[in-house]
Amino acid sequence: MHFFACCALLLVVVTLPTCYVQAGPIKDQCMAAAGITAQDVANRHETDDPGHSVKCFFRCFLENIGIIADNQIIPGAFDRVLGHIVTAEAVERMEATCNMIKSETTHDESCEFAWQISECYEGVRLSDVKKGQRTRNHRG
Repeated sequence: MHFFACCALLLVVVTLPTCYVQAGPIKDQCMAAAGITAQDVANRHETDDPGHSVKCFFRCFLENIGIIADNQIIPGAFDRVLGHIVTAEAVERMEATCNMIKSETTHDESCEFAWQISECYEGVRLSDVKKGQRTRNHRG
């Protein structure tokens, strides 16, 4: 079930517009910058530690879609980026839980911080997606 929730969140994040750009090109840019593939991202939970490059992919991605900056979660970012797709209850739950995660200030630790944030955000469940969005985004 955890894998399904993760896939649902990535599908939502990757396919919908965020602020001024599409998340898909950001994902591709961040994978290239981190030197990883989509398969590396998909396999991230197969071991206890997905590796520094995968964690840094998430730092790049979350920074570029406007979730984190300067090793901190941007207040209201989850709501701004995903609030139009997920329920208000999901936004409140994610912000209350994930905003408690803090980072140190070094570059390496910022990748770990982003990894912890991405893991927390994977707590979004399919039931958290607003009903109209579930059918609109599901093709297949």
